[in-house]
Amino acid sequence: MLFEDIGQGAQARTLVVEDSDWAQLTRADAMRLTTLFLAARRFEEKILQLDKLNLVHGPAHSSIGQEGGAAGCIAALPIGTLMNGTHRAHHQCVAKAINALYDEGMDPAASGLSLRMRQEMQGLMHEILGLKDGWTGGRGGSMHLRRAELGIMGTNAIVAGGIPIACGHAFAEKQRASGKLMVTFFGDGAVHQGATHEAMNLAALYGLPMIFFLENNKYAVSMSVEQSTFQTELLTRPQAHGIEAVKVDGMNPFAVWLATRWAQAHIEREGRPAFILAEVYRYYHQSSSIPGSAFGYRTREEENAWKARDPWLFLQRELTARGILDADALAAIDATVTDAVEAAAASCVEGTGSATRIRAELWPAASSVDDHLTSDMREFDGARFAEAEDFHPDDMESLSYIEAMARTMGARMAEDERIYVFGEDVANMGGGTVGATRGLTQTYADRLVNTPITENGFCGLATGAALSGLRPVVELMYSDFFLVAGDQLLNQAGKIRHLFNGTASVPLVLRTRIPGAEGYGSQHSMDPAGVFALFPGWRIVAPSNAFDYVGLMNSALRCQDPVLVIEPQELHKHKTLVPKDLDYCIPIGRAKRVSEGDQITLLATLSMVDRCRQIALETGVRADIIDLRTLSQRDIDYDTIGRSVMKTGRVAIVEQTTRGASLGALIADEIQRRYFDYLDQPVQRVTGRWAPPTVSQALERAALADEDDLRTLIAGMLRDSALDHSQGNVHALRA
Repeated sequence: MLFEDIGQGAQARTLVVEDSDWAQLTRADAMRLTTLFLAARRFEEKILQLDKLNLVHGPAHSSIGQEGGAAGCIAALPIGTLMNGTHRAHHQCVAKAINALYDEGMDPAASGLSLRMRQEMQGLMHEILGLKDGWTGGRGGSMHLRRAELGIMGTNAIVAGGIPIACGHAFAEKQRASGKLMVTFFGDGAVHQGATHEAMNLAALYGLPMIFFLENNKYAVSMSVEQSTFQTELLTRPQAHGIEAVKVDGMNPFAVWLATRWAQAHIEREGRPAFILAEVYRYYHQSSSIPGSAFGYRTREEENAWKARDPWLFLQRELTARGILDADALAAIDATVTDAVEAAAASCVEGTGSATRIRAELWPAASSVDDHLTSDMREFDGARFAEAEDFHPDDMESLSYIEAMARTMGARMAEDERIYVFGEDVANMGGGTVGATRGLTQTYADRLVNTPITENGFCGLATGAALSGLRPVVELMYSDFFLVAGDQLLNQAGKIRHLFNGTASVPLVLRTRIPGAEGYGSQHSMDPAGVFALFPGWRIVAPSNAFDYVGLMNSALRCQDPVLVIEPQELHKHKTLVPKDLDYCIPIGRAKRVSEGDQITLLATLSMVDRCRQIALETGVRADIIDLRTLSQRDIDYDTIGRSVMKTGRVAIVEQTTRGASLGALIADEIQRRYFDYLDQPVQRVTGRWAPPTVSQALERAALADEDDLRTLIAGMLRDSALDHSQGNVHALRA
């Protein structure tokens, strides 16, 4: 047998510092590097002190020992660089905040830290302690830190959760040709997450200007690298994705500084991402001031060996020995940093020793708990809201649902260069898999972005791009695929505005297709509304015809919140009159009465709207039929529903989806709470069965609600109503 070498495009290497390299580090660079390192170290030490006093609510993941990686990286990069990170991020955020405010020519040894630096350090301290004057009002605490004006785009409590989002920030900066870099920090535990690999693939595929910075501290909580993976050389991961990578001693901040300069030059020269693996060591356990040896997963000998390599000892030794900074300058920097940290802590607390307490007036008001779940909708000021009856027939044309999808997207893309469409095959086959981008592939070839089959990755990228000011539209080939991207869509995009106290918005549109009775089986046929409705940061719109699709999509593209647009394939060929200019919005949160009656209220969604009308006409039932159109719980139009219930006294919620995925139970509960006194009988529901639809045509039909289910329910409700009325007359005669 003969095996031929296939070759490898990307190199993985180790950086070795030579004496001649030190000539690159000027006194000014050394002061910056030292200041960033000490700011991180002293800040972390103070956080641990406060934690021992039980003043830090929740975890406080210490990075003491591994600050040399973050300080060396950030000190080497332009102050406008963007960054995000994971839950162990105090050191990164302190270093980035100080660097973002570090003026050229600054001499912290002589003049100390600036007032703004001290203020930001205080804001970060308040944030970690959960106080109202923190960076995001105390909502983020220790793990979720954001200060966009300083380039800190948000850290993440989900291991690897921020890495796809970092790709989105880098994508946006590349499209704007801003020249800014994005750095995403993560630990060795994240290397095994699928999100990391999806992100690296996307960054390499799209040539994104970003640095993947791995702080390999050898342990994910207590799991060593050797316990976590067979292939312990972690540089093989970026190499597999075609990303140039370098390993560096993270206990040597200068070596990290050199590695970062290499990465920056590589990105600028090649237009491709870079990967840095810094070997570091955290001196304490996962989230405490207790060493890991106390828990038995590492030895004191190992810890002592790494402590002998403390980056602070290294800086003091090397900078003085090489005549770059003297001991007095180092002491002066240490003193000014320590003073700023002590002042930040003092601004939060009162009392001393075990009697130290958070100052009561600094807590956020309990009444603000629901603030900033979603936008206040000011983005709709000046919008043209309209319904079909507002247009003259001569101004309308007949469009199918699928034609409206493509035409609306084209009209809005012509007006707004921030709109990008992401998804599998969206730029192929002359309009994607169903024709939703038909006619757009030539005009907007650079803004229709084919993605690999990596829903978690490209949904995260879209989230980051939205955070950076683009307006991404994500097409999921089938709605069930959102489950693959559940973290990025539900845990990230849907929570970000509230988590960061309104300082961030995610104007992302997610288009999802429901095939209906097309034989795609249970893994392709889910109505996602019931799941997305559980997350109050999402808006959900459900257009039942082409006119509504245009108006609701226009609103979705205007909204500053993530919006789920549900697109039933069953409706794709249905035609409706639509204004030729396609320039109108339908308010998010407004239902539509499509038929008026006084016997029964039918609240319908999607393809069941027309079915309700057909059955009402067929049976002669005087039904008040309301197309809900908006399905996010806080946006459901209960005013319109209430007026109908007060008139008819009976209501049924009509959905095609299966019983377990139905949103109707939540709506029924709310109706009975609001309008119980007006109901003549309990709220009823039409849904499919409990089982999801399978490929068998017979079982698929049985699983989804149909006309027979609707007829049976209406007949039963009206029969019960007549019986109640008859019994009421008998009771009256007897009286």
